[in-house]
Amino acid sequence: MNVLLVCDILGEENNGTTHAAMNLIRYLRSCGDNVRILCGDQDKKGVDNYYVVPELNCGPLINFLFKKNNVTLARPNAKIIAQALEGVDIVHVMMPFPTGVKAAKMARERGIPVTAGFHCQAENFTSHIFNTMNSKFINRLVYKNFYKNLYRYVNAIHYPTQFIRDIFEKTIKRKTNGYVISNGVNESYIKKDVPRVAPYDEKYNVLFIGRLAKEKSHGLLLQAVAKSKYRDQIRLVFAGQGPREREILETVKRLGIEKPIIKFFSREDLINTINQCDLYVHPSVAEIEAIACLEAIKCGLVPVISDSKRSATNAFALTEKNLFKHDSPQDLADKIDYWIEHPEEKAKVSEQYLNYAEKFAQSNCMRQMRDMLLTYSSEEHRTPKTIFYYKDELNDDFANNGIVAKKTPENYRYIHRCPVYKSAQFLLYNVIARPLVRLMNKAVYKQKIVNHLTVNKKEIKGAFIYANHTLSMGDAYTPNILFKQRNNIITGPEATSVVGIKTIVGMLGAMPLPSTVRGTPRFLEAVKQKIEKGETVTIYPEAHIWPYYTKIRPFRDASFGYPVTMGSPVICVTNTFVPYKRKYRLITHVDGPFYPDNNLDRKAAKEKLRDQVYETMLRRSMEIEQYEKIRYVKID
Repeated sequence: MNVLLVCDILGEENNGTTHAAMNLIRYLRSCGDNVRILCGDQDKKGVDNYYVVPELNCGPLINFLFKKNNVTLARPNAKIIAQALEGVDIVHVMMPFPTGVKAAKMARERGIPVTAGFHCQAENFTSHIFNTMNSKFINRLVYKNFYKNLYRYVNAIHYPTQFIRDIFEKTIKRKTNGYVISNGVNESYIKKDVPRVAPYDEKYNVLFIGRLAKEKSHGLLLQAVAKSKYRDQIRLVFAGQGPREREILETVKRLGIEKPIIKFFSREDLINTINQCDLYVHPSVAEIEAIACLEAIKCGLVPVISDSKRSATNAFALTEKNLFKHDSPQDLADKIDYWIEHPEEKAKVSEQYLNYAEKFAQSNCMRQMRDMLLTYSSEEHRTPKTIFYYKDELNDDFANNGIVAKKTPENYRYIHRCPVYKSAQFLLYNVIARPLVRLMNKAVYKQKIVNHLTVNKKEIKGAFIYANHTLSMGDAYTPNILFKQRNNIITGPEATSVVGIKTIVGMLGAMPLPSTVRGTPRFLEAVKQKIEKGETVTIYPEAHIWPYYTKIRPFRDASFGYPVTMGSPVICVTNTFVPYKRKYRLITHVDGPFYPDNNLDRKAAKEKLRDQVYETMLRRSMEIEQYEKIRYVKID
């Protein structure tokens, strides 16, 4: 497998993202894969398989922030990126920054699959931008920008934790094709007997591993030590470097506690240091995974972790004594004091954590990462087309409209008797909507309607229309122009959830399904009245929209209970996309009518109608090879 790893930030292994990138590179190469690295690390110029772009100049302020954090950002260069892409099977982007975004775009244009890691929490970015880390609005904008620029275009996303996946998908209001895989802990992190040497042989050593950055909340730990009953017996060890070192030292002086050891350790030195410490504290307010905490756990340290809702690390807490209230230095002090006073219990919990940490073995995690890359490097994923990945044909939805569905009120008014409302409804539906529908479907989709009905259209009254669900707007328009009588569409609650247009949507025929059992009789009575008036009622048995899907998804027979109960005819509508002048045109096939079989019981009659409609849709969809605008790929 030929892999291109795009690292906007690379250099010294002093941060989690660089560690994750280098671990993946080393593992893939150990498996015999050819790995290229696209980065802005000028020290790698001339090194085999490194494609080095210039450093990004973001202006004095941003450059200063990068320098304080000992990182540099890569500036995209199309010529160098094109060279790096030549002959690769898959591209993996580590960060949603300029070079990663550009490389992903160029790869997609060439039909090369792209996956991306999610290693940057919004707070990691906003903590350095005018101290906006605690602004929910700004953090949401950051995530939405990440999605807009990169993640919506990739084949799959690697999330280190379910925590960050949930936050991201909740923010963008979409499901993603994600793989939750820990970055893993190197097997060299083990518990071992290390003689305590100065300065670790004198006091009770409390360790923190990580960058000295605002979101790590070092000040909280300093305050807790100052409040501890054992403040004079505690020595803090901060294994890391970063822009907050000076502030930490000033706080130490103000609180009158012992100056901590602040140092960046090599891996070997860090393992020895962990094994000379007594307790690990992780006070971060925001954290995607905190491999550092797992490294300490694997060496036998018992952790005390912040319960911050913006941190994934609290998932590592096995007992309440391993958690502290994030905004309470006193609670953290109490937890530190507890473990100092209960060494026997700490020894037992340490053994529990040693077993717990085994599932985060780096070799296992890297194997899962490689499996993900192998999956998407296969031929079916090599296309410049948009690819949608699905697991469940019955329940997966690709509407991506971002609408938050509200419950349909129990007293929702499906039938209106007000003369003013009915007059406005008539004008909107017949004078404005229908002519516009015909015009738009013709102009946008080049629609052609093919009539296969076995009776004259005028003879069809009070019918149920069943159609495949391939277009959000086109599907809603088409049934309105098939027959002269008014059409209604059974929808989900989201159709009438948008404030300002829900009345208009209702006038155009939307009938939202009831959200409660008590609302069902009103809904069923409305359907019955519309059928008795000779109107048509459209149902999408596939339920969820799959844009431009060229096949027919399986669907249940539940919705076919309506025509069986009411003895109504059924019309089958199949939308297909036929190649037309380098693109496509929408061909809509209209078949039927099909009638409920009165000689069968209700269940069998429903199944028969469902089978007739499904088989007709299948036949129409396979009459001609359709235009594939979007590729749908099923994944395990």
